Amino acid sequence: MIQPGSKLKQSYILISAAMLCGASINVSAQSTSEQTTASQSSESRAIEVIQVTATKRVTTIRETPLAVTAFDQNALDDNHVMQLDDLQGAVPSLHIAQNGTQNTPMVYLRGIGSSDQTESGDPAVAFHVDGVYSARSQGASALMFDLEGAEILRGPQGTLFGRNATGGVVNLHTAKPKLDYFEANAEFTLGNYDRRATRAMVNLPLTDTLAIRVAAAVDKSDGVVDMAPGSAMGRKYGSTDLAAARFSALWQPNDNFDWFLSYENFTDQGTGHIPTVTGGSDREAYIQEPGFNDFVIDSLRTRLNYNFDSGITLSYIGGYTDSSRESVWERSWSPDKYEWGGCVECTHEATQHELQIKNEDSARLQWMVGYFYFKENNATIFDIVHPDVDYEGGSTPNPNLWSTYRQPDRGLKSNSIYAQSTYKVTDVFRVSLGLRYTEDERWDIGGRNIMCPDVKRTENLPLNSDYVGLLDPDNLLNGLAPNKFLVQPGQCWVDTYNDTSPSWDKTTGMARLEWDFSPTVMLYGSYATGFKSGTIQDGGRYTGTGPFTQADLDAIIAANNNEAAGTHAYVAPEENTSIELGLKGAFLDNTLQLFAALFTTEYTDLQVTSNVTTETGADLLRKTNAGKATINGLELEAKWLVGANGELNGTMAYLDAKYDEFLTTDSSYGADGIAFNPSAGNPNLPNLLDFSGNHLVQAPEFSMSLSYEHFFELSNGATVRPRIRGSYSSEIWFDPANRGDRPEGFRNLPYAADIDRQDAYTKFDASLVYQPSAGSWSLEAFVNNLTDKAIKSDQGRWNSNPVPNYMWQSPRTFGVRVKVSFD
Repeated sequence: MIQPGSKLKQSYILISAAMLCGASINVSAQSTSEQTTASQSSESRAIEVIQVTATKRVTTIRETPLAVTAFDQNALDDNHVMQLDDLQGAVPSLHIAQNGTQNTPMVYLRGIGSSDQTESGDPAVAFHVDGVYSARSQGASALMFDLEGAEILRGPQGTLFGRNATGGVVNLHTAKPKLDYFEANAEFTLGNYDRRATRAMVNLPLTDTLAIRVAAAVDKSDGVVDMAPGSAMGRKYGSTDLAAARFSALWQPNDNFDWFLSYENFTDQGTGHIPTVTGGSDREAYIQEPGFNDFVIDSLRTRLNYNFDSGITLSYIGGYTDSSRESVWERSWSPDKYEWGGCVECTHEATQHELQIKNEDSARLQWMVGYFYFKENNATIFDIVHPDVDYEGGSTPNPNLWSTYRQPDRGLKSNSIYAQSTYKVTDVFRVSLGLRYTEDERWDIGGRNIMCPDVKRTENLPLNSDYVGLLDPDNLLNGLAPNKFLVQPGQCWVDTYNDTSPSWDKTTGMARLEWDFSPTVMLYGSYATGFKSGTIQDGGRYTGTGPFTQADLDAIIAANNNEAAGTHAYVAPEENTSIELGLKGAFLDNTLQLFAALFTTEYTDLQVTSNVTTETGADLLRKTNAGKATINGLELEAKWLVGANGELNGTMAYLDAKYDEFLTTDSSYGADGIAFNPSAGNPNLPNLLDFSGNHLVQAPEFSMSLSYEHFFELSNGATVRPRIRGSYSSEIWFDPANRGDRPEGFRNLPYAADIDRQDAYTKFDASLVYQPSAGSWSLEAFVNNLTDKAIKSDQGRWNSNPVPNYMWQSPRTFGVRVKVSFD
């Protein structure tokens, strides 16, 4: 076993590398996975010291005056985290829903997130890798492997990190090349659903000043959704087929300068997920189009640091991302309905430049200033094919058999400057102030939603093959009817014209007080404001009956940008204000660690997204701004070293998250939605429902997790480590309408329970690790979701179906994992 002294010496080496690279690292005086022997007394044990960069300076997590949860790679492995959604249950107030069409995690912190995974808006929880911002939610699906650390910051982050985020920030820090020693490791996992996963890394110091690191990961498994009788042959939905490779280099020619550069490729060729009526391992769906997904992300990231002799550090952080996706997703539910959709061609390109200047960490007045630039360009062709579907309840044929959503040029440009300082008033009292000014510009040029009365394809080609006769989005005035009333036989028409170019600017800030109540206990209080840029949505229609001219198009574009008239094709930014009181302390001779955060957050114009079907059969994501929302909460995190060989970890979150003002329409049932929520009726506004007082989505009132692990030493010196974790959540709502049970006979539909709700649940995971007394390998057996609990993660795409359907968390999975390391 590795003794504490040697581990601590290695930790100081890793801290030095992390500070040179501007990265974060978790450091332990005694690592969870490298415990001391069972013969040691409990008095010699101490909580590991975890280093983070949540303030863009290297600090211990106990000394960081923020609500932040951090993991090193060992802790991620203990919790079986391969992707971001695996962190659910390990972080207070973190809940993750899964999008089916794009296999994308939708992240919520403290009840704040977004169900819009498209290029029209931003996630409320920002995602960064090595300081590089990922604007698309799809980037969060990347494999989490060979990391120095993962940090989850809760609450608005309006000063330091990338673009503003109202819900929080996820920072991943990849493991950096080491200049002074060789190391390598590998890991192999086998499990049910034919799971096969491999991870490997090698670190090579080439010279005294140059080192490279190569890491790769593959994770594959079969789908969890069985094919109902009569389904088409193909891969089951819920299959995993992920692969990633990363090459990184660190050059440090002297003590003043270092340059980090990395390239990463990630591919997802799984099927995506599909809603089903039941969850757990008992899932079945009628499938006419098996899932198909081909998603590729190429990322280039770099950081240069120059340390002046005066103690000032100048840093440049740059990034470039290029991604593309093709996909097919089943939308049918029975043999008498046939529908599917997906990305024909969806591309994304983004560039980031950031300059940062800061003084030394030991200064009495610490200061930092920076400039951040980000630009993204997106081009999207997303099709939905739904032939032979009755329209308006079966009375007429559907005039729209093929919907194609063309956004050839949707983008964003963001510029911001920021500054933050901390002044040490005394040895135990500090005050911090921060400001950020942001200018955002969005645009949609030539975006069109096009409806067609026929599916243009070659009959001999399968539906997920290349199309024949795709429409030319640049030929709108000649090749397409301007609306559905002016079509010629067999002609397609433009349903909406989406051109718009809004811009916004905002100044956000932070003020914080810190007090070291004792050498091991810190108290803090903070006031922070957050801002999330506005989002684009579908624009206006041509309602005329004459020839469509350029003047008509110009008039629609003008209306799409006319906020005063209420015809604008965009939704206003959301803003929030948060007050937080926190405690971070170590007790019982540093064998008990307790973090607590008490907060209240008020939102203005909270962005809400829902799926609607228009009278022309178009399937749209519509956005609106809820008037106001308030979230009050308490979060606790605790770690206790029990005796000489036990460790108990726990988290708890209480959320009172409700809309204060929200007049809207029910996205699925319109004004009839009052049947689910009678108190939402407003006699003065008969066409609107009042959702004031309803719960925010993905915000359970109470949630907690508790894990315990114990080290046993065998007679031959080997150790075994059993671990069990339980997590609990009270009921969760999936729609602002808070629909509970569908009444009997409503719209001639049968009674259905919990249309938008997951009832309270408890889930258990367990594992057992064996490590020999000599040799650098370990063997683990594990089972996740031990009781095969059926847990909804979101409502299905059509909750107005006769039988409601849902997205679900993973069923019971089990397997074995072998790790081996070389140095």
